[in-house]
Amino acid sequence: VYEKAMQKSFLRLQWKFNKWVDCSNTQLMLQLTELLEEDGPINDFSMYLANLQKNYLTPNNISIHELLKRCWKLRNEHKLGGKFFAYCKKIFDAKEKAPEVEMQNAFQASKTFIETNRLGPIVFVAPELGRWSTVGGLGVMVDELTQGLVALGEDIYCISPYYHKNRKGQTGYLAQDPDGIHYKFNVTVQLDHEYTFGVHEGVVAGVKVIFLHNEELFPAPYADGKPPFIIKQLAGFARASLEYLCKKQLVPSLVVTNDWFSGLTPAYGKCGHFGDTFKGTHFFHIVHNLQETYEGRLYPDHKDGDLGHIHHIERHLLVDPQWRTTILNPSRCALIMSDQWGTVSPSYRQDLLRSSPLAGILKQKPDPFAFPNGIPVAAREKRLRDIAGENHFEAKKKLQKKYFQYGEIDDSVPVFAFVGRITKQKGVHLICEAAEHMIHKSGFKINIIVGGPANPKDPYAKMCADKMNYLTHKYPNCFWSAPNEFFTDGPIVNLGADFGLMPSEFEPGGIVQHEFFVGGTPVIAFKTGGLKDSVFEYNWNEERGNGFTFEAHKTGDMIYAMERALGTFANKPKYQKLRENARQAVMDGGKVCRAWDTEFHRLRDKIFFDKDLVEEALSQREHEEWEFKKCNDREIDNFLMNQAQQYMSGIEDLTEEDLKARFEAKRLGHTTKELTTFKINLGAERARQVQLIGSFDNWKNKHGMSYDSFNNVWFINLHLSPGKYTYKYIVDGKWIYNQGEAYADDGKGNINNVTIVIQLLDYFHLFLQLAC
Repeated sequence: VYEKAMQKSFLRLQWKFNKWVDCSNTQLMLQLTELLEEDGPINDFSMYLANLQKNYLTPNNISIHELLKRCWKLRNEHKLGGKFFAYCKKIFDAKEKAPEVEMQNAFQASKTFIETNRLGPIVFVAPELGRWSTVGGLGVMVDELTQGLVALGEDIYCISPYYHKNRKGQTGYLAQDPDGIHYKFNVTVQLDHEYTFGVHEGVVAGVKVIFLHNEELFPAPYADGKPPFIIKQLAGFARASLEYLCKKQLVPSLVVTNDWFSGLTPAYGKCGHFGDTFKGTHFFHIVHNLQETYEGRLYPDHKDGDLGHIHHIERHLLVDPQWRTTILNPSRCALIMSDQWGTVSPSYRQDLLRSSPLAGILKQKPDPFAFPNGIPVAAREKRLRDIAGENHFEAKKKLQKKYFQYGEIDDSVPVFAFVGRITKQKGVHLICEAAEHMIHKSGFKINIIVGGPANPKDPYAKMCADKMNYLTHKYPNCFWSAPNEFFTDGPIVNLGADFGLMPSEFEPGGIVQHEFFVGGTPVIAFKTGGLKDSVFEYNWNEERGNGFTFEAHKTGDMIYAMERALGTFANKPKYQKLRENARQAVMDGGKVCRAWDTEFHRLRDKIFFDKDLVEEALSQREHEEWEFKKCNDREIDNFLMNQAQQYMSGIEDLTEEDLKARFEAKRLGHTTKELTTFKINLGAERARQVQLIGSFDNWKNKHGMSYDSFNNVWFINLHLSPGKYTYKYIVDGKWIYNQGEAYADDGKGNINNVTIVIQLLDYFHLFLQLAC
């Protein structure tokens, strides 16, 4: 009888399975989640797996991995998922150690799940990386994301150019690297002629790093040159990266490209340049910055055409046919050929979809991924303690002494600080224009630090540098800058400044705000991109917010934000609360890495399990005395009998007379109606009236529903004959379907909820026998 009940449950599960509807509330999946939530013996879990494999999965040719992908509760509640993976691993490991134990069904389910859920190697292709070639946020983000993914148990490779000179002008810098990165072999690619790349390999923090060296093509990060030279860089980097993978016989599950410089990689991988080698590989493109000047557009001379003799890529992938002139756009190529794209903040994703020149292509990928940048908090805190000092005041004293010649700290004087490149994107001109006003407004009781180099060849940077030098000379006790030097006191500023300055004209994600936040330093920022998602105006009354913002990119608006900051600084209790809020606002890199890893698993149709939660579940079972029962038919039958008794005990209380009446009705072939509950949670939405309408009475009657204020649900109970029904809810006159329940298209463009009423008569036979 129990098996019949479970077979009917499995029929409902199959229906949901085929419709890609959540299977969490089917009886089979409810049993699984109950086993995990109650922390019962693993023997019971192994028997459940054996029963599931023997009686349901094998006969229906369904893998447990495919089934669990439809169980949203297990996928979304990472602690439950971690337990499931840990228990499967324990069964798998036990079988490996004791192959004579007869537990084939449980072992088969565990083995299948573990093997089919492996993500496989992930290869990042990036133009800048970590301490070797970072120019902006891209190099930092890729470096920390790859290391974070390794910590989560992923197999990570990162391919990047080995530039002849790094950003500091140094050559041969890999030879002095403390982690031991060494030359291994060469790879050769064909462009307009043959190019050879030296391959240097190493392992850094678990990441397998690969550097490709060609002095002609990679003289320095983002080296200037005419379009033929730039397209050789891009094509050479992309083809050499894939050629390396072929030579190593490494076929990744995922290749992650980053911005325009690596944008040709998906085209070479997917358009037959390497045969079918990468046919099973997914390509994911991370957009770090997609402003027009960061798309990587190339404007070749008319005589050069589309430079196809160099890159050998179909013209339409690089050139928009609707444009009048030939403009090569590697970002266009990356977005067309990648399986999915993502970016570094939800707000920037919306900005791109709304206003990017490539919005039409971006919208072709459903549900692009976006998650804010973060930093490894524990590592940053250690660096702050080691370099800056134990607390804010100790670091502030260092800043005032070094840059403004103070003998002791003067905490009545606020320190405002900017750290970054002097470029138009960073909006440094606003700081220069606001500084003199703020110096006089504060009565010369203010310190402003602008730390970062200016490129003298850039007209904007030169204009800012001239203004900065003027302010430094005129107000040496209030303003400091050195635009001709690299700024090396970032950690001291992050902890010692009273306010960080981020007037960026645009900032897709931003990492600098989190560098300030980890030191407890509030930020003054223009509301753009990722800054909109992370910096929030401080509210005195509610004591919420972590900084001050301005919405128009104008000097006056920034001055007003700085004046609000000064007012808060003067009120020490309010300012202390602001610093506490800033410290709590930092986005930890571990959370960021988990989000990206979850997206990579989703893209490959896998289930993400948090490694820490898996290890926690395993450690809790480490000393458990555990001896496998033989998962033969007799043991499974005993397990089913126990489950049946538990199942029957959970059925609604019915008198013996009620049960006998139902049983007699079944014997005579009569059909009885079953009590069926419909309910919907509208969340925060307030409704005056909610009604139910459906096929159970040919859509004729609107059934009024009752409101349960304790559980915040509208509900109604109907007695329905067994069968399949479609229905909808009417909320204040508006017809809707509940996305949290099974639903389907009726073929006429209408989406309705669906339910199947199962007759419970069969389930009572065993109960009657036991009762009598």
